[in-house]
Amino acid sequence: MSAHKRILRGLGTGPARRSLFGPVDREQLQREYRDALRKDLEDASRRWSFDFVAEKPLEGGDFRWVGVSGVRVPVLYRSCEDARSPGGSPGKENRFCPVPQDVEKTPEKRAEMKRKQTNITDFYQAKKRQVATPRKSGQ
Repeated sequence: MSAHKRILRGLGTGPARRSLFGPVDREQLQREYRDALRKDLEDASRRWSFDFVAEKPLEGGDFRWVGVSGVRVPVLYRSCEDARSPGGSPGKENRFCPVPQDVEKTPEKRAEMKRKQTNITDFYQAKKRQVATPRKSGQ
């Protein structure tokens, strides 16, 4: 009986961890992630005939790429030049890009009247249903 208590006491003292598939080899995980990312970039480059790393079109593809000035491109789709500087890290996700103040604003849509919620009777004709009433006895 004391052996059982010793085993149970030893289990309860450590922190709870999830280890469903054993220990994780972080270096191997990073290698596999980089390989999968590289493969996806190669597939996308072949599909779109565009080098996404160098941001240049590839020759002999199905598409003809045309350059557009940076002012005409929405801020969301602009490249961040700060990340390509020698001190920056070009492969990082979620990098911060300062937004220039002289950006051309998109015209706002005019305010429209709010639409009312539709009813099923807007699409189908309403029909009154006759409910059968039971006859009273003696009639």
